[in-house]
Amino acid sequence: MKPKILKPGKNILLLTLIVCLLVWTAHQIGFLENFELKSFDSRLKLRGPLPLVDSSLVIVTLDDQTFSSLPIQWPYPRSIYAQLIRNLKSAGARLIVFDLEFTEPTPDDKILGMAAAEAGNVIFAGKLVTEIGAHNTINQYVLEPVSALLQKGTSWALVNIVEDNDGFLRRYFLAKHVADHRYLSLGLEVMRRWLHLPETSLREDSNNFWLGDFPIPKYTPETMLINFAGPARTFPTYSLVNILDDFEFDIGDEDTDIFEMYKIWGTFRNKIVLIGCSAEELQDTKFTPFFEYEGNKRKMPGVEVHANAIYTIFQRMFLIPVDTKITVALIVLLSLLVGILTQLARPLKAGIGVLLILALFLIGNFAIFIQKNLILPITPPVLAIVFTYLGHTAVLFVSEQREKLRYRKIFQQYVSKNVVERMLDSGEYPRFGGERKKLTVLFSDIRGFTTFSEKYPPEEVVARLSEYLTEMADITIQHDGTLDKFVGDEIMAIYGAPYYYQNHAEKACRTAQAMINRLRELQREYAAKNGSYFNIGIGINTGEMVVGNLGSRQLFDYTVIGDAVNLGARLEGINKFYKTNIILSEFTYQEVKDIAIVRELDFIKVKGKTRPIKIYELRGMDNIPQFEYELLVQVYQQALQFYQQGEWYRALVEFRRVLHYFPTDGPSRLYVRRCLDLMENPPAEDWEPVFVFETK
Repeated sequence: MKPKILKPGKNILLLTLIVCLLVWTAHQIGFLENFELKSFDSRLKLRGPLPLVDSSLVIVTLDDQTFSSLPIQWPYPRSIYAQLIRNLKSAGARLIVFDLEFTEPTPDDKILGMAAAEAGNVIFAGKLVTEIGAHNTINQYVLEPVSALLQKGTSWALVNIVEDNDGFLRRYFLAKHVADHRYLSLGLEVMRRWLHLPETSLREDSNNFWLGDFPIPKYTPETMLINFAGPARTFPTYSLVNILDDFEFDIGDEDTDIFEMYKIWGTFRNKIVLIGCSAEELQDTKFTPFFEYEGNKRKMPGVEVHANAIYTIFQRMFLIPVDTKITVALIVLLSLLVGILTQLARPLKAGIGVLLILALFLIGNFAIFIQKNLILPITPPVLAIVFTYLGHTAVLFVSEQREKLRYRKIFQQYVSKNVVERMLDSGEYPRFGGERKKLTVLFSDIRGFTTFSEKYPPEEVVARLSEYLTEMADITIQHDGTLDKFVGDEIMAIYGAPYYYQNHAEKACRTAQAMINRLRELQREYAAKNGSYFNIGIGINTGEMVVGNLGSRQLFDYTVIGDAVNLGARLEGINKFYKTNIILSEFTYQEVKDIAIVRELDFIKVKGKTRPIKIYELRGMDNIPQFEYELLVQVYQQALQFYQQGEWYRALVEFRRVLHYFPTDGPSRLYVRRCLDLMENPPAEDWEPVFVFETK
């Protein structure tokens, strides 16, 4: 039945007014700023990289190749940069632009200054420093390049960047005013030099910064929006060491004299060459709208941010926000339209219509962005649509929630919260029976709990167990797991049921990792009190299993059964054998291999099964410390490969290499023993690296 929420006419206007005031107030106070920023990023990523219609910009970076190949200790002497200038000048570079700061004097400054003066086309980098003084006063001053560098034919500009509240770069400084003096940004100075304009030809008003007769639309009084051409390395990028690598400069074993070929190919002829850092350890890589693009997360070198800003100006591809009046009118129009639609149709049909309106707005918004480079805010109109629809359906929503609350109070004391929610959503009461689904199960058990129980008084054992189970249960629920049951100190959880979601294997793995992290914290807390805490093992498996209300018709429980469930329980116990914490089956690994960091443990047969399976130890999700990854994953994996190929001595050497740095690593210790046994007692020729577990 359609609820009588509002009377037609004036009540629609009243709700429209309330919604518009609410949305616009939130927009003005910055409450929606982060959402709007992300919507800007989404539009750029949907548009995708731009074709580089002009190749005047190239980038030279201090990258990992430079650090590994250049036979000189960091920081490099400025004579290196002098040679860089000379080589680029000889290759025909039109402008040589440094995004590297030379603000501290060194003995080589005159060498660099002479090279810059001889080239006559060098732009150096300065920096605006902002400090918070007493009583929260803001002090600003400029760090210029050392005076020895500022010769005839050279200039300098500020390389400061501006980050939004979420730490991403979308805007670019045009100029900064400090103590009645205007300092140009690096990009603006590049354009001034490129166009051969005197500084006196640069001016600004409230809407534009003018390069002669060429306007640059402002986004804020000091910035413009960057129309990013694409993700990192969209612009041609070369390693700094390759620019030095000419006939005269020897870089050792990797010397190729590649720069001589660059000169022949005209790689830098008549180009603007931007020089900066891309090596992560130099901390000059930035978050940009293309940070996470097509599944790749890649920060952009700061020098390439300057390149994108210059390219935006160069190609006049300015992004311009629409007039505020247009945004306000659109919010009012959409709110009225949704209000009328909701009055004329039932909530479900009205919801479909609202989704259609929303889709048309988003498509139109994206179209004007692509075709006209106009930015129409997304968040305020979308919220106006949503809030208006929700306002008109509030009475029905409250009524339904009140009814659900009554049923929830009745049934939640008998069955789990997830089952109650599923029952309420489907309108069906729990009944006996199940269905087959591909899900993930997690088993967790305490190691040596009997010994622990004998060591402490019963009251402390119960308190410690309650604390542990509460912490682990909270973590399971936080990761959308369904707590199936507690069996003493064992926890069983289901992922993907009763609410099915595709990334159930990932959520199980993240649960396991969070459990171990919290366990380590508890262990440290009790160790600080001269106490002890137990360890746990976790097994995870993914596969088809029967899920539902299973048991007898007198007493049944929402759970899962099947071989896939049994295998998950077996994996939990196998942790004791390998001295590990988290073991995944090969079936779970296939679901999470792109995000989980694992190492293969073994090729095993469990009791009652004839087909061997691979098992893996979960080391982390997304990333782990580099040193740990190199040894416990890469070196270990190489050792395991030698073992599986029957090269036991080579495997032994690599496993011992791991143990040198991680002497308690259980899998490596196990394989050292195996290698020694196999070397002393060689197996038959048809030996296979399969280990059989005779017990459960």
